[in-house]
Amino acid sequence: MADTTLEPTGSAEPRGSKRWDHAGPTSWRLERGLGQVSFTRSAELSVFSETRSARMSAPHAHPAWTLLLPVDGGTVTVVAGDTVRVHNDGVLLAPQTRYRAAADGPHAAVYAHAWRWARPESLRPRILGAGSARRVLDALDINNRTDVSAAVTELTPMVGRVGQMDSRLAFVVEGLPAADRLGVLAGDVGISPSRLRSITHDQIGVPLTQLRLWSRLARAILWLPYGPTAAAAAAVAGFADQAHFTRTARQFLGRTPGALSLHSLAHQPPNHHQHTEPRRVA
Repeated sequence: MADTTLEPTGSAEPRGSKRWDHAGPTSWRLERGLGQVSFTRSAELSVFSETRSARMSAPHAHPAWTLLLPVDGGTVTVVAGDTVRVHNDGVLLAPQTRYRAAADGPHAAVYAHAWRWARPESLRPRILGAGSARRVLDALDINNRTDVSAAVTELTPMVGRVGQMDSRLAFVVEGLPAADRLGVLAGDVGISPSRLRSITHDQIGVPLTQLRLWSRLARAILWLPYGPTAAAAAAVAGFADQAHFTRTARQFLGRTPGALSLHSLAHQPPNHHQHTEPRRVA
């Protein structure tokens, strides 16, 4: 097995210890032999892609719109009440939808952060036709650079953008990853914690505690390839310890941090799946 190649974007020097810091990596791409895993995060969305298959995840839910996309003939299976299996289409899930997912072959997951996008009208999974899925994949251009701006343009008519956010809430969301106590953030913008919770419910529909954990989780994943251990990534992102990082990953992604990197590729070679047309149950 060939050595792992890390292709980072942004600074890789931890700053601020457990506090959020905008300096640092914004994406990475890991390659080992025929395997590849990449992760990119922006203020709008996060994108995770891998060339290997993914086992059925544990049940999980998180505060983001999620678009699951099969790539290059792969398939994606989603269990959220009904079972949906797609070959060329995509599956769009609203924030806080509880689901399980698996992939046969290459695939990508686009997580559109709840504070930037419209609130859902339904928690039922939506099937995006092959044309729409292809446009998002083409816009992302994962194999070259993961073009977030182009992906946002394609996703906007599918999901809808959030209206003008209350300036106090916008300030709080920006400071979430570093906040040890949300009451302090409420005080910083001159409102009570109960009023802050009410504004968050009206405008985002997701509790601030969930949004804070989601922000920290993305931050920790960004640091995974750079630190000597998952505990180091957890510390930089603001988790209490590695166990807290692992619990959050299971809660929000149904997978452990180790399953999100290439460290296990030596034991999980790329799946040369058969390109058969799956059935779909809506």
